Formats: sequence, C-alpha cells, structure tokens
Amino acid sequence: MEEKILILDQVVRDRKAYQFLSDDWRADLDVARASIGKHGITLAFAPVLFKKDRDIALLAVKANGLAIDFVHPELVASDVDLCVAAVNQKSESIEFMPIAMRMNQAVLIALLGCKIFGYGLFKKYVPDALLRNAAFMLRAVSLNGRLLKLASSHVYSLPQVACAAARSVGRFAFKHLEECFEIPEVMEVLESMQAECEKKMDEYLLEADPKKKESLYWEVIQYESDFGIKSVRSERYASTPNLKHEPILETEEEGIRVYFMNDDVAMSHLADDFGNDPMKIDAVFHSANTGLGGFSYALAQQLKEKLHLHATLVMIPLIDRTSSVSICQQAKGIMTEILEECKRNNWHRIRLTNFTYLKSSQFETFLGIGQVLTEQEDQHALTIYLDIDPDFVKGKYGDELNFLGPCKS
Repeated sequence: MEEKILILDQVVRDRKAYQFLSDDWRADLDVARASIGKHGITLAFAPVLFKKDRDIALLAVKANGLAIDFVHPELVASDVDLCVAAVNQKSESIEFMPIAMRMNQAVLIALLGCKIFGYGLFKKYVPDALLRNAAFMLRAVSLNGRLLKLASSHVYSLPQVACAAARSVGRFAFKHLEECFEIPEVMEVLESMQAECEKKMDEYLLEADPKKKESLYWEVIQYESDFGIKSVRSERYASTPNLKHEPILETEEEGIRVYFMNDDVAMSHLADDFGNDPMKIDAVFHSANTGLGGFSYALAQQLKEKLHLHATLVMIPLIDRTSSVSICQQAKGIMTEILEECKRNNWHRIRLTNFTYLKSSQFETFLGIGQVLTEQEDQHALTIYLDIDPDFVKGKYGDELNFLGPCKS
C-alpha cells in the first residue's frame, strides 16, 4: 500500500514516470488515472484496455487534447463528444482524427472557440457542403463573423446570417461582401453599434476623472479594433490637445493599416501630463542592442520614456544581409512573428523601429512585409506605424509600395 502511494505521487509529479513502470503498475487503474488525468499524453503507455475505455480517454483529452492520437481508433471514429473535448483543449488535436470526424459539424464549431489556430483549421477542414448549409453557417458566423465570406452567396445574403456576422465582428464581416450593406437588417445592426459607440464617446468627453477617461477611451477604441466602428468625433477629440502636430489617425475601417513616419513626425509627439499616449501604442518592436540593431533599440527606449509609456517593448531578430536566406524571406519571417505576437496579446496598435537601418535593401524588406500582410489581413485588426521616411521610400520606389495598402506619411 505504501509503495502504491509513492507511485501515485511520482506519476503525478513526473510525466515520464508512468512509462517506466512495470506492466502490472501501468495496468493499475488508480495509477493510470492519476498519470493520465494529470498529463493526458501518458495514455500512450497505457494498456490497450484503457485506450478503449471512454472515461479514461475523456480524462486524457481534457488534460491534453493531443492525447486523442493514443485513444483507440474505433472510439475516436465514433465518439463526437470525445473529439469535441479534445479540440476544446487543443485545436491541433483535429489533425489526429479521421476525415469524417474532422468534417463533423460539432467538431468544427468547437474549433471556433479556440483562440490559437482554430480559425485556420476551420477553414482547412470545413467541407463545401457545410458552407452552403444556412443553419451551420449561422452558428459559425455567430462565433466568428469573418467566416461569412466563405459562405455561398445564397447563405451570406440571408438577413439572419448576415446580422449574426455583423453582431460578431461588425463591419469586418463584410470585407469583399459590400452587397450585404444593402440588407436593411444589417444596416440596422451596424447603426445600432454606431449609436452605442457614439454614446460611449459622449461619456468619454464628459468624464473629468483622468483614469476613468482613459478607460472610456479604450472602450471607444475597442469598437474600432473589434467591429470597424469608429466614432465620427474621434479624430477631433480622442487625442491630447497640446500636440505640436496632428496625431496620425487612420480613416480605414478594416484590415491591417500601415503608416510611414519621418523623424520629424515620429519624435514630435509626447505623452500628456497624465502619462497618456495620444497614439495609443500597445507595443514597440525593436532589434537587439547590437551592431546596426543598436539604433532600433535606442529609439524604442526613447519612445518608451517620452511617449509610449504603457507600451510593451518587444525584441525581434535583426535582418542579416550576409545570410544565405534572402532579405525578403527574413522580413517575412520577422513579420509573421510580429503578427502572431499581436494576436496572442490582443494588440491592435504597434510601432516598428527595427527596419529603419535598411536603406539599401528596403524594397526587399517591404516586399516581405507586404506578402505577409496580404496573406493575413483578415486575421487581426491592426494599425502598424513604421519609423521610415515616406519621402525617401516614395521617391525611390513610387507606386511599387501599393501592396502595403493604405501607407501614409
């Protein structure tokens, strides 16, 4: 009995302990449940009898969704609830399911509840037949309105489906689906959201307490970042009045926006007396404090001290012009990392100082950035400020920079 207590404690604390136990101890139900309930993945070393046991299998996938790979195939192929539990715990677990289960409605809907990779995996496995199914798409767009563009025309034009998408992500649901704005019910939903945004702006303007005012400002901004709904008065009021230059504010309501700033504009802003950043930057990305990256690091530190007081400083790799990997490919890799970091932290306004030194190879850099932004523009509402002189760039490359979208100085 004492030996069993010690083993139970060991398999809970050490994930590797269970696999090195004797066959008899691995076949002990209490020992198996203790290890599998904690680590999930240790189901791989359990007897086949346990892999066929639904209760133990459910225990495993709730601890680690990837444990579905070690559940008996017959159970995986027949138990929808088990597969849903696995996906709820880890979206990638769908990769270990049979094709029929990957296309199951309940499993696909569960994917949409996953913050990491769920959206992409849904698009990968949803069959065309379900995209034509109004009832299914109504459930899907209620969870993520951006999926409306995947639906067939007779489905996305249905008022109840289009309205559900609008309530989920506002105007972002209708990128490339402008005809949906002709649906009266959709416009009613969007107008209602606009009215709520304006009401929140009224509260912001009337609030005297600085802390409450900043909190209200973020609520106003959330309408723009989450729904593409912008207060008609935000450009006039939602910034500190003592700036030497007008704040750089975007007019686009959707997608990823990119802005260039020369040194005069980049360093003209200061935080107000209460430490508020008029640009509302969530994060400043910079290169390591070595070699050419030192300028990027120094600029980021200076911005953190004077303007973006509440922003997070994030270090990312320096582009190596001596590498066998092209500058374009390096820029794509760095930009992909930046976008993933923004999604993970729910950042919607960022500043990049790490490309400022690439005067001789900027177009290759922009090409890499542009390709990544084009591929992921529907994934995250984001405003990007680049500390690069727009006159230099436009004078050298002109219209070739159109792929970056609404780049402005």
